[in-house]
Amino acid sequence: MKLFTAAACALVLWILQGVVFHRFWSRGLSVSLAFDCHDKVEGERGRLKEIITNAKSLPLPILHVKFQMGRELVFTSAGNYKITDNNYRSDIFSCMPWQEIRRSLEFDCRKRGYYRISKVQLVSYDLFFSGHFVSVLPACACLYVYPKEVDLDRLSLPFCSLMGQIPAKRALLLDPFEIQSVRPYQSYDPYRSVNWKATARTGDLKVNVYTPTASWQVMFLLDVDSDRVWKDEALTEEAVRLCGSYCRLLIREGIPVSVCTNGTDCLTGQKGFVEAGAGGDHITAVMELLARIRTDDGPRLSMEQVMEELASARPPGFGGSDFLTYILISPRQHSSLALAYEELCQSAPDSQWILPVRPKNAISSGEERFSPDEFLRFTVFFWEVAYDYSQVS
Repeated sequence: MKLFTAAACALVLWILQGVVFHRFWSRGLSVSLAFDCHDKVEGERGRLKEIITNAKSLPLPILHVKFQMGRELVFTSAGNYKITDNNYRSDIFSCMPWQEIRRSLEFDCRKRGYYRISKVQLVSYDLFFSGHFVSVLPACACLYVYPKEVDLDRLSLPFCSLMGQIPAKRALLLDPFEIQSVRPYQSYDPYRSVNWKATARTGDLKVNVYTPTASWQVMFLLDVDSDRVWKDEALTEEAVRLCGSYCRLLIREGIPVSVCTNGTDCLTGQKGFVEAGAGGDHITAVMELLARIRTDDGPRLSMEQVMEELASARPPGFGGSDFLTYILISPRQHSSLALAYEELCQSAPDSQWILPVRPKNAISSGEERFSPDEFLRFTVFFWEVAYDYSQVS
């Protein structure tokens, strides 16, 4: 009889605790995930803050917290994660009543991108592990990983070549109502520029130096397509880094830049575009776009089609008195791309093409470098990208 009573009590306890856990296990249970900052640069190390709160009197002997994020964010600690198409993380906790658990997970940013954790899966069990309970909670953890800077010493050649054109072109259009300064008269100065008040005051002929009315703007054309049978991702990623580094240099000089790419913005699903602007906020906008650009194969416009659209209508933000220079950054060496770019540069001579290539001795006999001799409206700068043999296992 005692054995029967004990068995009945155990059965009632088992059923009761199962009902209690099924009804109340997720009440007062919350998980918060947040990156330690808004943005990082590829190669840097970041932290993911994880907070689990059990705000009730019911203990959870085992709680699985599972989430996934981009595979290029690799945790430095061994275990509890698996990398396939994504980085899958699974942590096990024991949550006592009214307990808060805080953890900081360190990871390496292996590649630029926009990374988001949108949901967290929670799995728990009752006291006898006879049943499991699953809940999915929303999460809102986002991280921009910006492309790292290229070697600025190597970039100085196209940068200095471009900057050398600015003073000459800015002087082509002058505003007769805006006087910048007064200087001594030279033999080539027209008499209508003479400042008679300054001349009478000093006794020597003085002329006005007028403020230029034309502004200088640069548009970057970033091509993420490849002309190889097997796409060389290293060349494409170097093109993205070149675009970001070159934009920083020009914006620091006060020159407005815009970016147009045939790569897909992972947030909008459209081709990436940032209107012309300058300043610290504009640098952030450009770098965020470059982080969001997807370079994988998929339906998108070719750069030739993008150029046709630009040639048919000047992009937003460019006035009639603006000087526009294009800078194409593309690893493709197709003649069709060069012809389309030559056509686009009719209204923007002295434009540039930065062409990421592999070292000459590493190119197979069936490949030849692009020859820029027949094109006069733009200058080609070859940018060699060495093979990274450390990635070969």
